Amino acid sequence: MTARNVLKLASIAVFVACPVSAIAQAESAAFDVTLRGITAAKVRFAANVESNEYAVTGILRPTGLVGAVVDAGYEATSVGRFQSSGGFRPYSFTERRTEDGALSTAEMRYRRGIPQIKTYNPPRDVDPFAVDPSGQGGTVDPMTAIWAALRDRPRDLLCDLDVIVFDGKRRSGVRLTNPALQNDGTITCAGEYRRIQGWSPQRLAERSRFPFTMTYAENDSGAWEVVRVTTETKFGRAELRRR
Repeated sequence: MTARNVLKLASIAVFVACPVSAIAQAESAAFDVTLRGITAAKVRFAANVESNEYAVTGILRPTGLVGAVVDAGYEATSVGRFQSSGGFRPYSFTERRTEDGALSTAEMRYRRGIPQIKTYNPPRDVDPFAVDPSGQGGTVDPMTAIWAALRDRPRDLLCDLDVIVFDGKRRSGVRLTNPALQNDGTITCAGEYRRIQGWSPQRLAERSRFPFTMTYAENDSGAWEVVRVTTETKFGRAELRRR
């Protein structure tokens, strides 16, 4: 498995978001990413939330056999605020990727809710399918989306999601619906990640929708936390499991 595939696996598993209420607190969580039952990577985040503002950093690292043969990693930081509607409005987003030993960085800042591409290091090749950032007002960055999906929330906010994400080149959407109480007391949501713009017409025709299942369990504080996200990939069943 290449480093790019590890990053794609983690993105599919955690690239979702959900509106939550703002509570002053520090948050952290860690997850294992498994592929066909084999641990491929670890994901963790740490966030500071105060009043209606947040700052969050997330890290992905390959582990186990994958980590022994793949030199890859991903780290991202997002700063923003909660909107009165319950959504998110990012101020800035930065990321660092290591793939096959090569480091790349990127930065976006937001002006009136519209993302502005500040830096790509090294500069990226021109992509004829890349989306114009000027038309992406109201979208959220990848780290905001990942954190919003994985943080704890009250039961009445489970499975209520329809969000648009812009990563600097591509526009995608995520939807969560159909809360279902399971026999073990967990609640599952039917999820779908969809590619909207930024991919070639051929790739969009091949596949543009990726279903997944998100599972929540109530913790000791009475909040509901993500304990598992599952999806099918061309490499087999992928799972994000809380540590």
